[in-house]
Amino acid sequence: MSEHSTERRAIVQPDGATLTYTILVRGFTATVHLAGRPGRPTARIDLTLTVAHPGAGFPDDIAAVMSYEDIIEDLRRLCADETIPDPGYLAGRAADLCLGHAKVQRVHADVELPSLSAEGAVSGASITRVQQNSS
Repeated sequence: MSEHSTERRAIVQPDGATLTYTILVRGFTATVHLAGRPGRPTARIDLTLTVAHPGAGFPDDIAAVMSYEDIIEDLRRLCADETIPDPGYLAGRAADLCLGHAKVQRVHADVELPSLSAEGAVSGASITRVQQNSS
């Protein structure tokens, strides 16, 4: 942890809202086990995370900011370990994982899964969730 970590405070804008930045995760793919479906189709997940800014003068230290690698590792575990009933479930679980990180204030998750019905078709879901304790 940085020696300046105790001095860090979130930057507050004139309207009282915390300053944020955005992390984009685009085109994450992993195979998933879909309930009642043979094989392991490839899911595509796109995320938009609104993250609290660590404050003025934060050190060039990975501990001071949200690392998207933590999110990627969470998604890999989710896709490898759970049986997915539908795209909405996967979108909700991905959003929950993101909000499990204290710095994440808001997440929008888009999930696409290949459909059984037609060649090249996809089914999908989008969900937006907000941290309960954020402004």
